[in-house]
Amino acid sequence: MAKERIINGVIYEFPDSMNEAQIRKFEMSKTGGSPPTPAPGSPRPASTGPRPAPLLDGFGGAALQGLTMGFSDEAIARMRSLGGKGTYEDYVKAEREGQRKYSEDSPIASTTAEMLGGVAPALLTGGAGAIPAVARTVGPKVAGYLAGKAPSVARMMGYGAASGATSAVGTSEKPLEELPMEALKGGASGAALTGTVGALGKYVAVPAFSKLKSAFGFGDSNKMADLVIAKALQKDGLTPDQALARMQAAARGEITLADLGENTAALLRKATAAPGAARREAKDVLATREMERIPRVSEDMRSLMSGSKDFYTDVQDLIKKRSEEANALYQSAWDSNARFSSKTAPDIERLRNLPSFKEAMKAGSKRMADAGLDITDPKNTLRGLHETKIALDDMISEAIRQGKGGQASVLMGMKERMLKDMEKAAPEYKTARLAYAGDSEMLTAMEEGRKIYQLPEMDMRKLIDRFKDSPSEFDAFRAGIAQSMLERLRVAGPSADPMKTVMGRDMEQKIRRAFRDDDAFDEFKRRLGEEQRMLITEKTGFRKTAQDTDLDTGASGVGAATRLVQGNPLGAAIEATQAAVPRLTGMGPQVAQPVQEKLLTPATGIDSVMDGILASLKTQEQMLMQASTGANVAAANMGGLAGQRGTTEQYPEDTLAPPAPGMPVPPPPQPSPGPGTPQ
Repeated sequence: MAKERIINGVIYEFPDSMNEAQIRKFEMSKTGGSPPTPAPGSPRPASTGPRPAPLLDGFGGAALQGLTMGFSDEAIARMRSLGGKGTYEDYVKAEREGQRKYSEDSPIASTTAEMLGGVAPALLTGGAGAIPAVARTVGPKVAGYLAGKAPSVARMMGYGAASGATSAVGTSEKPLEELPMEALKGGASGAALTGTVGALGKYVAVPAFSKLKSAFGFGDSNKMADLVIAKALQKDGLTPDQALARMQAAARGEITLADLGENTAALLRKATAAPGAARREAKDVLATREMERIPRVSEDMRSLMSGSKDFYTDVQDLIKKRSEEANALYQSAWDSNARFSSKTAPDIERLRNLPSFKEAMKAGSKRMADAGLDITDPKNTLRGLHETKIALDDMISEAIRQGKGGQASVLMGMKERMLKDMEKAAPEYKTARLAYAGDSEMLTAMEEGRKIYQLPEMDMRKLIDRFKDSPSEFDAFRAGIAQSMLERLRVAGPSADPMKTVMGRDMEQKIRRAFRDDDAFDEFKRRLGEEQRMLITEKTGFRKTAQDTDLDTGASGVGAATRLVQGNPLGAAIEATQAAVPRLTGMGPQVAQPVQEKLLTPATGIDSVMDGILASLKTQEQMLMQASTGANVAAANMGGLAGQRGTTEQYPEDTLAPPAPGMPVPPPPQPSPGPGTPQ
């Protein structure tokens, strides 16, 4: 852009090639001034004394300027002026002119020297937090802010701004009152440059390099797997130690890192997106775990529903176990020689006259005869009453099957009255019955339990009151409930949500009553919740599609062709791209393999995996600290260069000399219309 000056009311335009000395000469010629006329060929007008030469110019002077962040010229001039042979102003001009000429003659060498010289102050500022002595002086929090554990764009801008402001003041030739503005400009320049470079590095260069490393397997694949898993855990709000504690506290030994959160499951999906060993192995692990879900829940019912160690979800196993253990107890009751009379057993005496009881007694006598026992022997009276009780159980079961609830209730009342007299006369019989009530009673209790999903809660409470004094019947009742729960699981299949399948709508309170106590039920619910979490991983952590076989075999045409036939060309293109170039949507096989192995390691073997992740994080932290220090040092250096103010010509009067022979003379400026210009 042309330079403009108003001389005697006329605006003159001067070309950019003309310096201020030439412009002043022209101005004086128009205003009648008499500038000094230099001798032909003289570089400058005659002076009263010799002009001082720079003390340190060239490469060393430029390096010193970088080392002092632009204050070396003032420092040298002040030191030289103390000798009394010259003024501070003359020495400052000499140093600056020497720096200017070296910069013009050797711009690359000059810039290199200043950068090398600027390393030391950059280290003292950008690397301050990493220097133990400084860290101890300013405190760990401030030192952490200065250096940090990872490169930060904001921190780099801060270092660049501080260094740029200092450098601007150091290199400025403006008077003292203008230095604050110079500092602001230098700080802005330093912050802008370092912020731009830092952002490009953090958000473009580093992610691109990391992507290339992951895609093509550069570097330590095992360590890269550790770091991406740690990052996924962090997104799920977990540290490695917290993840380990959660897995160790899980009731399910099959639970894995992939089950801990959405991001770890998403990472598994990414690792298994491409065809190959990682996908095949993960699919096998998840399929096996899924098929074992129902047996695991069944075992939970065995261990948590009943207070008896002999509880079985299969009622036939329960009956057999109970019967075998009760045989000796019943024999002890038969040998007790219990006696019954109208005084010791008044209810039995009255029951003998009732038609249904007579029918039961007749069936009991037949059972005695079939067993070769003499019903008329007083020693066998208790046994005969026991056989009558079994006959009543059969009659009750039949009435229930036929839907005759009223008749069943009458028969149950008879049985309870009879048992009360029997147990009073023979306490050994009561002990035996608590261990084993009998096949029919236990089967009846089991059938009642199987109705859990249709049974109103009030009826459920009545049944519990009915069975609470007979552990064997209560276990059979629970076994029926367990069988009904398992049946629902089997019908739904292992891929169904076990929590919704078992609990269902408004079922929690009823099922809670079937457990021996609230703690046992809460533990069972917790285990179902873990199964639910594992199921989510199996569904969302692994990509199952209609083209699943296509992915497993590594082919690229089946999925795309299917999409194309469906009239979805865009989907076909995506399928083909994903199958042919899986690295674009997943990760390289060298990293995917250890990622899926670590993510699917069960809790029983997770300790070694977590130790490896912690070790990799420690190494990564050290590398990040080094990178942070390096970024801060670079920012301080770049900020200093960005904030520098260029040295102007210190002796403009030299340009008043006429040009050497043969040199072109600048064209005279042409006036342009302006205030006072004649028209």
